[in-house]
Amino acid sequence: MKEVKIDPLTRVEGLGRVYVKYEDGKLIDLRLEIYEPPRFFEALLKGKKPDQVVDIVARICGLCPVAYQITAVNVFEKIFEIEVPDYIKKLRRVIYCGEWVSSHSAHAFFLHMPDFFKKNSFIELARERRELIDAGLQVRKAGNKIIEALGGRHIHPVNIKVGGFYKLPYEWQVEEVIKEIDKALPEAEKVFDFFLNYEFPEFERDYELVSLKSEKEYPIIEGRVVSSKGIDISMEDYERTFEEFQLPHSTALYSKIKGRGYYFVGAIARVNNNYEKLDKDIREKLKPHMPIRNPFKSIIARLAEIIYSLREAKKILERVELKGEAHVDFKPKEGEAVHITEAPRGILYHRYRVNEKGLVEYANIVPPTSQNQGIMEEDIKEAFGKLSEGDFITLCEKLIRNHDPCISCASHFIEVKPL
Repeated sequence: MKEVKIDPLTRVEGLGRVYVKYEDGKLIDLRLEIYEPPRFFEALLKGKKPDQVVDIVARICGLCPVAYQITAVNVFEKIFEIEVPDYIKKLRRVIYCGEWVSSHSAHAFFLHMPDFFKKNSFIELARERRELIDAGLQVRKAGNKIIEALGGRHIHPVNIKVGGFYKLPYEWQVEEVIKEIDKALPEAEKVFDFFLNYEFPEFERDYELVSLKSEKEYPIIEGRVVSSKGIDISMEDYERTFEEFQLPHSTALYSKIKGRGYYFVGAIARVNNNYEKLDKDIREKLKPHMPIRNPFKSIIARLAEIIYSLREAKKILERVELKGEAHVDFKPKEGEAVHITEAPRGILYHRYRVNEKGLVEYANIVPPTSQNQGIMEEDIKEAFGKLSEGDFITLCEKLIRNHDPCISCASHFIEVKPL
């Protein structure tokens, strides 16, 4: 009997390991062990005011704080029956696009890309393909610039609140952002074209792909929850369709479709389920790869979304009016609501119940990485034996990195069971 332990996983956000046991070419046990200490965010939110919640949930993740903030404000606006003006909605879409660009580029260029050149780090990659890393720096700079202009700073933004923003950006800030987008777009497009012609490992799976779907536009903040195998529900039906459960080896909850099994969220799911909402030239370039069922091709899905997001942010900023009020005032009241948005890594679910003073009495947050945890394990099981024994550790790490796990996001639930 042989055992393989990859501890810790490298080039991922957070702390995790993979444990594999096999004998005579047969897999006996496999565990993706997320062991980062849980941070009890749902418990921390109890008794807090809505705008305190918005600031606290940003700290769940350093790579996707906007996703947590925008999801939270939408829940509270449903409870308090706040209707924000159209320009606020558009600016929220812009800052969310900035986060997609920033987060996707951090993963694609600096964590994931070395795998495709058999390098251990982006530093090694830079010695041979400096132009790729320079492109990544330019693209990420543009994403961070968008977040900073609308959020006050690009890490844990401080300008998002229930009802809108604390203040709107100045015109000179918008002009600077557009300049950065114009620099980043051609760099992203060149790298996208390169990977469209890359020879990826032959590894396809019949995932159930879950994402939001919108009739009007590529889904980021609004839409229904759909899957590639027939699910089509409102956000309010999420907990009736999906369920969380714990296995003793992980400090993150798993998710599955009730009565069915694991599912896959993220860029691949969005691109497959919303292909027709992408720009025409992106669709034409992606067409030979559609439907995307190979997790290694997640890099081309993320690059496609980077290009879409840069274009979308520029288009909105060139047209949006910045002369209205920064936010809508509101009066708190008792109620409960849910909302789902598309974080870079997939659908992000928030549910809050507040009392008559507007203080949180109950909170439930389901991050995308915990939803993908089961799929990551199944990818390794499916790939077992397809590479030589000496390459199996490398294969495991690559399969995990395909999903861009944010382990810190996933490790925040309340109950911890001993192994």
